[in-house]
Amino acid sequence: MVNRWLSKVTIAAVLSLPLLGITAASVFAERVKISVINNSGKTMTVLQSSTSDDDWGENLLDGPLADRGTVPFEFDSAEYEDDISDGCVFDIMATYSDGTQSDLRGINFCTAPSINFSK
Repeated sequence: MVNRWLSKVTIAAVLSLPLLGITAASVFAERVKISVINNSGKTMTVLQSSTSDDDWGENLLDGPLADRGTVPFEFDSAEYEDDISDGCVFDIMATYSDGTQSDLRGINFCTAPSINFSK
């Protein structure tokens, strides 16, 4: 009787190991995917993000982003956990081909699937 019970417990434990792996992977997964949508009516030439006004950082675009265009981004929030943002909250600024700029403040990249720059 004990052997049969032990056998069932062992089988259940072995079958649950893949689930443990999936759960552990999701806990440690810190990759965040987000899309930037340009609905400004202009061509976006520069896109920068920051946790403060002092340093906007480098241009995140590989090339100009046309009006109505979308560009996907992926980043590791763990790389930014030491910043004020806790790895997720950023200001983002766009510069357009005519030299004008627009910014969005306090965007939580971990909860917003997309960021829309509009007129």
